[in-house]
Amino acid sequence: MKRKISDGLKKLADFRSSPTVTPRLYGREIHLERIEAALRAVDESGQSTLMLLQSPAGSGKTRLLLETATVAKRLGFAVVDRFVDGQGQVHGSTSITPAPSAADRQNRASAPDADRLTRLTGQIEARLHGHVRHGPLLVVLDDTHRVDLLVLRALSALVRKLGDLPVLWVFALQPQEADCPNNMLVQELARSRTTVWLPALEPLDDDAVAGLIGDLLTAKPDDDVRALGEWLGGTPQTVVDLVRGLVEENCLRITDDTAGLANGPLTSGIASAVASEPDAHLPRPFLRLVHERLARLAPGTQQSLQVAAVLGASFAPCDLAEMLDKSPAALLTPLKEALDAGLLTYGAEEFAFRNEPIWRAVVGTVPPLMRSLLHQQAADMILARKGGSTDAAALHLVHCRQAGDSRAVSTIRAAAEKLLPASPGDAAALALRGLEAADRGRPEHIRLAITATIGLLRHGNLQQAIDVAESVLACSRNSAEDGFIRPLYTWLATALLLRGDARTASEIVQDASALWGSTAALQEGEPSPVLLQLDVLSHTGEISAAAKVAEHVITTEGTHNNDTRAAALNLCAMARWREGRIEDAFDTLNQAIALHLPLTSFWQAGPLWTKAWMLTRVRRLDEAMATVATIQHTIDSEHNRVLAALPLALSAWVHFARGDLATAEADAEAGIRASQQVQMPLWEPHLYGVLVAAALRRGELATADDGLAQLDSARAQYEQPWSVMCYLVTAQVRAAQRREREALEVLRPFIDDPDKLPQLLLEDPSATAWCVRTALAADDKETAALIASTAARISSVAHAYPAVTAAAAHSRALLTGDIKSLEGVAEHYGDPWAAASATEDLGVLLHTDDREEAIRALNTAMTAYRDLGAIWDEARVRKRLRRLGVRRRHWKHVPHQPQTGWDSLTRTEEKVALLVARGLTNRQVASELFVSPHTVGFHLRQIYRKLTIQSRVDLARIAFTR
Repeated sequence: MKRKISDGLKKLADFRSSPTVTPRLYGREIHLERIEAALRAVDESGQSTLMLLQSPAGSGKTRLLLETATVAKRLGFAVVDRFVDGQGQVHGSTSITPAPSAADRQNRASAPDADRLTRLTGQIEARLHGHVRHGPLLVVLDDTHRVDLLVLRALSALVRKLGDLPVLWVFALQPQEADCPNNMLVQELARSRTTVWLPALEPLDDDAVAGLIGDLLTAKPDDDVRALGEWLGGTPQTVVDLVRGLVEENCLRITDDTAGLANGPLTSGIASAVASEPDAHLPRPFLRLVHERLARLAPGTQQSLQVAAVLGASFAPCDLAEMLDKSPAALLTPLKEALDAGLLTYGAEEFAFRNEPIWRAVVGTVPPLMRSLLHQQAADMILARKGGSTDAAALHLVHCRQAGDSRAVSTIRAAAEKLLPASPGDAAALALRGLEAADRGRPEHIRLAITATIGLLRHGNLQQAIDVAESVLACSRNSAEDGFIRPLYTWLATALLLRGDARTASEIVQDASALWGSTAALQEGEPSPVLLQLDVLSHTGEISAAAKVAEHVITTEGTHNNDTRAAALNLCAMARWREGRIEDAFDTLNQAIALHLPLTSFWQAGPLWTKAWMLTRVRRLDEAMATVATIQHTIDSEHNRVLAALPLALSAWVHFARGDLATAEADAEAGIRASQQVQMPLWEPHLYGVLVAAALRRGELATADDGLAQLDSARAQYEQPWSVMCYLVTAQVRAAQRREREALEVLRPFIDDPDKLPQLLLEDPSATAWCVRTALAADDKETAALIASTAARISSVAHAYPAVTAAAAHSRALLTGDIKSLEGVAEHYGDPWAAASATEDLGVLLHTDDREEAIRALNTAMTAYRDLGAIWDEARVRKRLRRLGVRRRHWKHVPHQPQTGWDSLTRTEEKVALLVARGLTNRQVASELFVSPHTVGFHLRQIYRKLTIQSRVDLARIAFTR
């Protein structure tokens, strides 16, 4: 990651030092088609053509003319693209004339215009004839209004005179300079002969803007950076100016080849509307460009836009008229000018600013004192109307309320609570502003704090939710007796638990229970202290204590609400799963799910989540994915952004079980990003575990080992339902590194505890056979027998789950060498990798008794591994086949493969190169790839030859910078 960030900084530095960046041409395909057609026509006919382009400044004329020159050169044209410098002297890209001496300049200045025109025309004509003798010619003239009039007259004369020569004349004009003498001369020339007029250059569409920004930065713009360019109207020069300003003023960061704003994502919606400084987080280059556009408007239009911006991102014209105390007719001129400038749009009933950042930039031009007064005027206007919206008034009152204004605070609080179900982030923003005016410790203050905490929690701002709750609790202790403050304790505990601090959450829950008792009436939507207690106990490793509380909840009828009962049932199901009672676990889960509770009742582990997790482990993968889809739909409909990583964590393991490693990794990486964005780390171990397991399956042991470090740092400091996964993948990596005894020691907490061993064997259908195989490799037959007998006990009460019974049969066959036990096992696993593993083990057991059947089984396993991308396993089976006298090619012919460079390496050579670059010796690489050290040496020599290098140091440099 650090290397990529450094690359990003280098890109920005390169852009700063390169004022002549030439990006690709976007959105001008029609123009280029017509220009190329004209060039070909001139070349074929030998006749000249005049082509004119009239388009405003900044629309991309110059860039189009540069591309025209490139196309012309490709077609064999000579190109003349400049004629005069700032002193009116003749110059050109093809050196039409040498630089004049001082005497020449003095003589020329004193000569009559007619003589100068004659000499200049003759000089240019001679130079053009010199080019035409060798082929067709393109003459390009940009911004004709800037050209010395005498030079333009000379060119106009030559356009008329040289009609029989293969010359394409392309002149570019600006419409705002239509009445200047130069452009009038060009238009007269166009009327005197057949002329091709190119269409005016329209603003770039959104995709073209994104492409242009990406080319300028050599990095993909994120949504905010892309949107800033789009919001300015798509004028190419404006986009270039914006990007250059963003770079020069250090407004960007580039990470993983993606450009984002250095100050973080932009806010939007109500969160922007209630911000004390609405333009505070907009980049200064963007604000500057908007302000420049505003400055070009008439003063009356500027005033109208400023008042309209105070009303909001959209506004009714009648409201604007009332605020300005003007008639609707008086608004026609300023509104039309704003529309023409691209600052406003309109619909059936309202006008609206073209986009939110432009609206925020305009609001920011209103002095703070006047902005407060205008908001007060707008709030009074709304509240004075019959049926006026208090929600709309609240958005203005946050900007002008006075401390202790109970009416304003009450209005703001009601609006925030109304927003909470559908827009928690906006509700939090509004409630936080209301807190600034409310009297501390009073009911309105506490209710605003509760709304803000819930909104921040659901939106994924967990640390801010904790800070708000703790701050208000610190100054409101004396309000405990009125009952208003208790929900703040429970929501604080919820936020702490989601943040990963289960111990502190436990203390908060105990405080809340001590103050009000566990059966006190709950406010609507408030988590029950008992529910929180269940979650805290299950996440702090106090499983037995949690189970006792859960059993008490279940057996005490009529005491606890449904969400608390569902949480208790969920915890009991997890306890039964740990004991290996799979069918009982699912029955209990289904009882919890039957209560039909909203997902937001469960902030840490709900029955739907647990069901998807368990279904994946018994390889009911279609059911698991359907459950994940339900969870995703519920999270979206309940606007619960804080849980965004949850369905990705669940689906990643489903895809892994199906053998789709790429999708599993993509979901895991997306889940990690989502988790970090919302500061909710509970599922990060689950997500990093997928990445480690996928790397291990591909045989990328160094990557898997690196991933273990990330997994360890991501693990929370308390027990989780999936904590066994962390132990299992760690042990599997150690075993793959030929450290079988160390692998068993990693699993020792489960192996030595009969109550924990079922958890290990149920983590993955292939875990049972893997554990037996590893124990036998470590010469620990006692552990192998214990695992096989435990698997048999679990399968005896799990007849409805074939993957579990297949795992038990597989482990028994490995322990006893019973070939019959393995027959048909593969087809019952429901897991392609586990099935391939069973088939491989069958081949190993058969090799002494039935060589042909052993080869057939191993070939089947190898093909399955290859289809799954399990390169390490494929290599192992290939080695087994070689021992049986069967050799299989494991490279693919790639037609037209480069002969040198990284892309010339074969798949095996690339794998060797990456392992050597990580510091492995030839012998270690040989062990990884199941080949001999001599073979590694051979591949290494080929790699050095293809990359033209001499050492491992050079190889590491290329491997990590390519």
